[in-house]
Amino acid sequence: MIYVAIALGAAAPAVAQSGGPASVSGPGRWELTGGGVLIGGYELGERSAELTPNTGSSSFDEFTTDNTVKPAFGLQARIGFVLTPALTVEGGIRFARPVYEVRISGDIENAPDTTAEETLSQYLFDGSVVWHITRAGFGNGRGMPYLLGGAGYLRELHEDDAFVEEGLEYHAGGGIKWWFGPGRRRVGVRGEAGISIRDGGFDFKDGQRIVPTAGGFLIYSF
Repeated sequence: MIYVAIALGAAAPAVAQSGGPASVSGPGRWELTGGGVLIGGYELGERSAELTPNTGSSSFDEFTTDNTVKPAFGLQARIGFVLTPALTVEGGIRFARPVYEVRISGDIENAPDTTAEETLSQYLFDGSVVWHITRAGFGNGRGMPYLLGGAGYLRELHEDDAFVEEGLEYHAGGGIKWWFGPGRRRVGVRGEAGISIRDGGFDFKDGQRIVPTAGGFLIYSF
């Protein structure tokens, strides 16, 4: 997804030369963004607890677990610097508390099936490149679609914050900004959707995992 961000950055100057509608912030301005984001869950798969008798006979499964990280609602804040009417760079932080659910079944001693849960603390520190599609502005210059891409550092704590899992995160997506008025200082709203590619963090497998994201935010330009 870093390649997406580079491609957007390369394309932006050509778009900026033609100018843009009133919905585009001018170079040198800052944008503060804050709001909520919905992060998709994912299946961790089944795992079996094996026991090996002292007599040396073959091991057997004591019980089986089915593991899931549920979808979560998080809070996200960003600060962006406008380089050109088409191009903005952003840095941000996201905090969420996803629930890790374990469904235990097949106990060899015929114990009833049960479900246990643990709440994780998830932090994401990221940076993005935002490309405003200036030719596609609408609503008398108030609305502006955009694409974005970037990467970040993922940090997750579990078991009462006793253990830390770290990883990388890559993301790409798009959305719409809608401004309520013109001028340097103004307020707007922003909605976007995309994908988040996790590489590391709390997981039972190596490699990358893709989860969908969607968010709604307030924006303040100054």
